Amino acid sequence: MRTILEQDLFALKGATEASFVLGGGLTSFQHFTRVGVANLSKYASRNDDQFIPIDVAIEADKRAGAPVILCEAARQLGFRLEPMIEADQVEPHELTDADGVTLSLETADVVRAIHESHGKVKGRLDELSRKRISRELHELKRAVDNAIAAMSRVA
Repeated sequence: MRTILEQDLFALKGATEASFVLGGGLTSFQHFTRVGVANLSKYASRNDDQFIPIDVAIEADKRAGAPVILCEAARQLGFRLEPMIEADQVEPHELTDADGVTLSLETADVVRAIHESHGKVKGRLDELSRKRISRELHELKRAVDNAIAAMSRVA
């Protein structure tokens, strides 16, 4: 008997889809991996039992610029991923106004997606709204992670 809850399976599917979207979509991603669009689509579909292989998940997260799939897997195991900051690999820099603008815009996108979804459906979110909100939250998380990394890189 599986020990993974159905909601956790759906969360993995959502993280997979978010990683694909952040990485430029399925059609562009297929050229960077060993898997075609049809199978990639199955890995993100809640209506399919196939899950993304670990090597493809790593490629997807690299392309997305953040460990979206791997963070969700770690969360389900009770862990949290943190970026490795190596002083000799990164140029120290201050948090900039551009970082603030990016954070503000990404936050506004999340709020807008949530607001618009509640205008369409009362109670439960429809699948399209859920996907949009998830994508916007992952984009905001990436902006927050970039800002945190900038803060920790300051000499």
